[in-house]
Amino acid sequence: MNSSDSGKWTVEQPGRLDIEGPVRTLKLSVAQGRVNVIGTDGPASIEVTRITEKPLRVTLSDGDLKVVHGDEYLSTVVDWLVSGHRQEIELSLALPPDTVVDLNVISGAVVVSNLHERTTVRGVSGDITLAGVHGVAKVNTVSGTITAEQVTGDIKVSAISGPITVIAGAGGRIDLNTVSGALTLDLPDAVPDEVKLQCVSGDMTIRLPYAPDVKVDLSTAHGRVASAFPEISEKGWHLSRQLSGRIGAGSARLRGNTISGAVTLLRRAEDELDAEFAEEFADEWPATDQKDEESR
Repeated sequence: MNSSDSGKWTVEQPGRLDIEGPVRTLKLSVAQGRVNVIGTDGPASIEVTRITEKPLRVTLSDGDLKVVHGDEYLSTVVDWLVSGHRQEIELSLALPPDTVVDLNVISGAVVVSNLHERTTVRGVSGDITLAGVHGVAKVNTVSGTITAEQVTGDIKVSAISGPITVIAGAGGRIDLNTVSGALTLDLPDAVPDEVKLQCVSGDMTIRLPYAPDVKVDLSTAHGRVASAFPEISEKGWHLSRQLSGRIGAGSARLRGNTISGAVTLLRRAEDELDAEFAEEFADEWPATDQKDEESR
């Protein structure tokens, strides 16, 4: 493979493509495989480690990078079942951190890290991971595990089936929505102005800073509720339960609802997790979180 600041390339076998010109946006379309996108200070590049069936097509024009494997317009599950499942690729893209990224991966794992501008990921089946994404992030998928760590901009996640775990830094609004799957949210810093969680079938577990300023309104139509904050009251009508109240100034707002599932509100201690709640809900919390607490 060669390098250039503009032009078109066709990749038919594993290898590396160096892109010397500036890259401001990425639009990627892949039917099936594995995609890694990382923001780096060096020149942009594409590394292909596996490719089957059709070639990879790459276009760079005025800073707009377009990467397509196979049929670009496989936008539905039917399209993918007809022809897309035979097209598979594994590739990694190194891009400037301020690149605006738009990914469409129908089936396969996606990892995006160290980006500072808008990031959009769409898929049908496969795990999606965001790490160190500091711009507006939007994720839309049908089935798969979604994990976001150290997200400091607005984040909106929509899924049909699969758990959603978000460990966010101080920053933008949070909107998480799934039909079937657990929602786990960890806010180590200040609570964003607006946090909204919606689930039809699945548990909701939220952990807040030790002394947040937030107004809480969490409910379940069928499930238990528990809170580590004495300021939050529990109410119930028949099978439904609600956690509500104001902590501190109540400047931020936390809203959440699940039809069938438990709602748990955890509190960070000043130096460590509240021991009682940490032990009781240890199985519900991500295993990686214990290492974070031990390093504090």
